[in-house]
Amino acid sequence: MWTKRPEFTAWLAEVKQINLESLPNWEEKQMFKEFMEDHNTATFPSKKYYNLDAYYRRKMEKEMKKGIKKVLKTERTVFNDEELRRQELLQEREKQKEQQVEALKHSMQSGMAQAMKEQAQLREEMAYQYKLGNLEAAAAIQRRLDPDVPN
Repeated sequence: MWTKRPEFTAWLAEVKQINLESLPNWEEKQMFKEFMEDHNTATFPSKKYYNLDAYYRRKMEKEMKKGIKKVLKTERTVFNDEELRRQELLQEREKQKEQQVEALKHSMQSGMAQAMKEQAQLREEMAYQYKLGNLEAAAAIQRRLDPDVPN
C-alpha cells in the first residue's frame, strides 16, 4: 500500500475527487482496493496513475525537447552576414589555435618523457662505468648529463 501511495493519492484526488485526509481508515482501504483493481486490470484513465515519477520525468523530457526545438526554430532578426561570417572565422581560428597548442603540449610531453628515460639510462650507465672502474667513460657521461655544458 505504501509503495503506491503517491499514485493512489493522485488517483483519489483527480479521478474520484475525494480528499484522502477526510476518509476514515476502512473507506480508505476500500478505495485502495478499487485503485488496485483498476491498476491490475489496466483501466486507469491515464498512464500517470501507474508510476507518477516516470510520468513526470517523461513530461519534463518532452518539455525540454520542445524548448530546444523552439530555440532552434528562432528566426534571424539581424541580417549582417559579413559580421556573422567574420565571427565564425574567428571562432574557427581560435579552435585551430587551441588544437595546435594541445598538439604541441602533447608532443612536448612525449619528448620530455623520452628525454627523461634517456637520462635515467645514462645515469645507470654512468653508475655501471664507476663500478667497473672506467672513470673516463663515467666522466664523459657526467658531462653529457650536465645541463650547463653543451654537447
